Amino acid sequence: MSILAHARQAGLHSVSRTVGLGIARPWLPAGETLRARLFRRGLEPGTGVPWIDESGTVDAQVRLTYAVSLTGQATSVATLALRFENPDGSVGDLLLRAPSRDRRASPAVRRGGRDTLLTTPTPYVVAGVAGGMLSLGARQCGTETFELSCVAGDGEWRGFADLRISPRPHGGLPLRVDPGAHTLPGLESSIPAPRAG
Repeated sequence: MSILAHARQAGLHSVSRTVGLGIARPWLPAGETLRARLFRRGLEPGTGVPWIDESGTVDAQVRLTYAVSLTGQATSVATLALRFENPDGSVGDLLLRAPSRDRRASPAVRRGGRDTLLTTPTPYVVAGVAGGMLSLGARQCGTETFELSCVAGDGEWRGFADLRISPRPHGGLPLRVDPGAHTLPGLESSIPAPRAG
């Protein structure tokens, strides 16, 4: 009997994070306010929004929520709530959500885990970009890392930053983001999300 089979028979689910046995657990705690840092690479050609187009580093607070997959064997991030420190001392909030589960949706849309693209519920109105609208998204690319990307109109998603999250709690009050009240520089205007169907 192999080592993995013996471990499975013995019920050693604690090794699942390493070798894939048992139910996968999220590495980062859900619901807690965590510390993070955003490393912006910038974009060329740009979007006209310096916060996206220019490189830089900014500290952040993060709160995650998780959703159990249809098989019940894994968890995936359902919501990524972020608060960044703006250069003027104010804060800017960003809320990214997984697409709703719709049986009519294509497999690519319903795919879970790290393949899920979390997106802003509403696009931002940005003069000068294709279609006049800009959406932001994030995809998990490591245990504690997300890549932030943007898309103008019906164009292609382009990555512009890496978010690295620390499992250490931030402390203080739980994070409650409000992107409408706390906007990011250059993203002050958003529109209601279009209704599906």
